[in-house]
Amino acid sequence: MAQTSRLILIGLLVCFTAACRPPPKVAVEERSVRTVRQETEALGGQLIRFAQPGDTLYSISFALGLDVNKLAAWNGITDTSKLRVGQRIRLTEPIGFTYPVAKKPVQVAANKRKKPSPSTSSSKPAVKSPASAASAKSASKAPSIPTPAPPSTTKRSSSAFSWQWPTQGTVIETFNAAKGQQGIDIRTDAGQAVLATQAGEVVYVGNSLKGYGNLIIVKHSETYLSAYAHNKHIYVQEGQQIQQRQKIASVGRNNKRQNALHFQIRKHGKPVDPLKFLPKQ
Repeated sequence: MAQTSRLILIGLLVCFTAACRPPPKVAVEERSVRTVRQETEALGGQLIRFAQPGDTLYSISFALGLDVNKLAAWNGITDTSKLRVGQRIRLTEPIGFTYPVAKKPVQVAANKRKKPSPSTSSSKPAVKSPASAASAKSASKAPSIPTPAPPSTTKRSSSAFSWQWPTQGTVIETFNAAKGQQGIDIRTDAGQAVLATQAGEVVYVGNSLKGYGNLIIVKHSETYLSAYAHNKHIYVQEGQQIQQRQKIASVGRNNKRQNALHFQIRKHGKPVDPLKFLPKQ
């Protein structure tokens, strides 16, 4: 009986000791914060999109806020006007990617004299007639005309553009990127003319981009685009060269059923405040 009591006491002491022991420490996994692209690249892939009917490289870059020139470079696309349905479009810059260096135009110095061609040179001096000698003498007295300098290859900046309002009306929504307002809304009469804010090339016409209705995108330079959304009628087509203040569409209804034009200016694919470019009203 005493032996049994002793065993029971020992068992209780073991249980008590185990209960009082602190729980084992669990190793905490430290994870670094990585972007979606980094997570994707770590798995050996990249963010991609397959071209759908109506897609162009400009519409894809516009929807994602990407520079169309970079998007074309990442995918080795030389003709941005052509996409085939189902074409695989990479949306991230490849790791270690190197952009091609643009070749600078060769300029010839204005005061550089041309060397005589071997075929036209002669060992004997040319004999001048009295008339030609007189004309040469008079020509030597005439003032020299400076050779014009070669044309500048400097790209046009935003100040070189004379931006114009795309339609007449009242601004009812201003630019606010933080709230998703990527342009301005101009309320006006139904059917009011939509005018090109600047000369350029129409690079997209369609309604495949959700939230923009009938959309027109115009390329003005390698830097700037303008966009005109919620049009009722469209009077231009892709690839067309247009002039400033040319009628390209008529105002339709926006997502709030208002007679209004949604207008954007993009710089390197990123939306900027149009009111900083348009003249004061």
